[in-house]
Amino acid sequence: MHRHAPPAPAAPTYNAVIRSLCRRADLASALRYLSLMVRSGWRPDAYTFNSLIVGYCRTNQVDVARDLFDKMPLRGFAQDVVSYAALIEGFCETGRIDEAVELFGEMDQPDMHMYAALVKGLCKAGRGEEGLLMLRRMKELGWRPSTRAYAAVVDFRCWERKAKEAEEMLQEMFEKGLAPCVVTCTAVINAYCKEGRMSDALRVLELMKLRGCKPNVWTYNALVQGFCNEGKVHKAMALLNKMRVCGVNPDAVTYNLLIRGQCIDGHIESAFRLLRLMEGDGLIADQYTYNALINALCKDGRTDQACSLFDSLETRGIKPNAVTFNSLINGLCKSGKVDIAWKFLEKMVSAGCTPDTYTYSSFIEHLCKMKGSQEGLSFIGEMLQKDVKPSTVNYTIVIHKLLKERNYGLVARTWGEMVSSGCNPDVVTYTTSMRAYCIEGRLNEAENVLMEMSKNGVTVDTMAYNTLMDGHASIGQTDHAVSILKQMTSVASVPNQFTYFILLRHLVRMRLVEDVLPLTPAGVWKAIELTDVFGLFDVMKKNEFLPNSGTYSSILEGFSEDGRTEEATSLVSLMKEDSISLNEDIYTALVTCFCKSKRYLDAWVLVCSMIQHGFIPHLMSYQHLLSGLICEGQTDKAKEIFMNSRWKDYSPDEIVWKVIIDGLIKKGHSDISREMIIMLERMNCRPSHQTYAMLTEELPDRE
Repeated sequence: MHRHAPPAPAAPTYNAVIRSLCRRADLASALRYLSLMVRSGWRPDAYTFNSLIVGYCRTNQVDVARDLFDKMPLRGFAQDVVSYAALIEGFCETGRIDEAVELFGEMDQPDMHMYAALVKGLCKAGRGEEGLLMLRRMKELGWRPSTRAYAAVVDFRCWERKAKEAEEMLQEMFEKGLAPCVVTCTAVINAYCKEGRMSDALRVLELMKLRGCKPNVWTYNALVQGFCNEGKVHKAMALLNKMRVCGVNPDAVTYNLLIRGQCIDGHIESAFRLLRLMEGDGLIADQYTYNALINALCKDGRTDQACSLFDSLETRGIKPNAVTFNSLINGLCKSGKVDIAWKFLEKMVSAGCTPDTYTYSSFIEHLCKMKGSQEGLSFIGEMLQKDVKPSTVNYTIVIHKLLKERNYGLVARTWGEMVSSGCNPDVVTYTTSMRAYCIEGRLNEAENVLMEMSKNGVTVDTMAYNTLMDGHASIGQTDHAVSILKQMTSVASVPNQFTYFILLRHLVRMRLVEDVLPLTPAGVWKAIELTDVFGLFDVMKKNEFLPNSGTYSSILEGFSEDGRTEEATSLVSLMKEDSISLNEDIYTALVTCFCKSKRYLDAWVLVCSMIQHGFIPHLMSYQHLLSGLICEGQTDKAKEIFMNSRWKDYSPDEIVWKVIIDGLIKKGHSDISREMIIMLERMNCRPSHQTYAMLTEELPDRE
């Protein structure tokens, strides 16, 4: 038993407790201790006031904090750096940046913590240049800016899409001995990924690992999304294993990105295989997962499978949303199964999903295609009666049909209704109008449409430029068409394969009699000769627009589809003369070309050259190469190539799916497939248990 009671807490004890609680934003508890402090006869001092200002700011009660701050001189307490810093940070965190700047200006000698708070606040408010000036001022004063000050500027640079400048700040942090967190490093990686600069993103990944900052799942997800957006799904897939090696497990977002990437790439079976891997990892597929799969099946015309997958959602505990229904309705309408589409519309409403303008677009498009523009207009009228506001997309579908019907009076009226209803024409609407003028040979009006687009702030895309080029080239104005190509690249619009196809098609027309020219793109590529390509290059050079790697890539892809190795080889020689290096897409097109012409050993030489130049060949290139060699009876060569390939650059699962299952087993080469699986295992390149199960399902039983 104690002989004396413990001493009552003194003012410093109460202040310490109050400060601790306020820093944790537990203001209610802090106020209770303040009450105890006063009842115990202790008068709150400057320390108490500063603590409470922190507490009120951290609970977003900045006006109360400001009131306390203003009362401090009246109570005989000086407002010190702690008071100012707390209130400035409070103003910054609540977006009241002007008040923070004004308060900062009242101080004779702000300290580095106030500068850091203001840098962060300015960057968060989108005033990063002012924040950067503050950061520079800190350096001029001889202070080392804090991690959070640098991180704020890095985040702002990333938000501005200035990844290079963001990385420079990150490098400066490392050089000054600061340790950026994984969030800051990931922000820079993500910024590079959004710009499509994947090699730079990977470089930052290696830098952060070298500096002891461990990447997390969000870091890898940024890279996965970046590769998928660039159409390099095999590189995104390879990250699955690299993540695990670094102790980072993929999450549902990782798998959803990969599943969507495989779907966009046209590899729907591989997307479903990824679903099995996802479930094998104990992750639950969600709406996003199934929406990607259903949409891919519908776009591939496999609507029966899409409907079956939809029917299974309820048992999987997945509730379909508007995206799910819209994908199915659109696919069914395009497949001519409108009656079933209507039933899904009823299901959509019953499920509590409100049909939107995208839902109705599918029906409008079908009606216009099968019954004409009047039916489409009637449907828009019904939408208005139901208080559903039609969108620009809905009106554009009808305008497109009206232009095809040459009902120009009704086009003008419908266009006017669209604008008056608050729907502004978009790039598709304008391009639709431009195409109609081009078909009529009214190129001046088509040019005016292009100018109107720019005037109204509508970004002119590649399709719009292609449409105008096609119009001029169709009447023999090839020079004018090339000048449009030059204009197109000057505004950072990227020409595609169809751009060059348009120009070459019209050069072929000038060489051949009109009625013998094949109408299909495949037929046109068969008719294109090297003289036509050289003629195009001459016109381009005359207009001071030199062919670049994109030009060659587009033309080589066209030749590769038909296996025209002689023309492809000649173009590569011309590229070398013009000092243009082969890029990944050109190598891939050449490998495809040589495989189609059954020159497999030449294709292998190209694959080796591709690897030597730092590129990672697509797995489909290996599929064509190895299955082709085996079909030609060159099994030993196929084994040798398989053994000497750099499989560590790929996902073992995807190697099995695309090279072995889809490339060999499905073509009847089961025995060699078994040997190749053993080779993979010996190279320590083991697929998952789920993929072994898939192999068991695909491989026939030995007799």
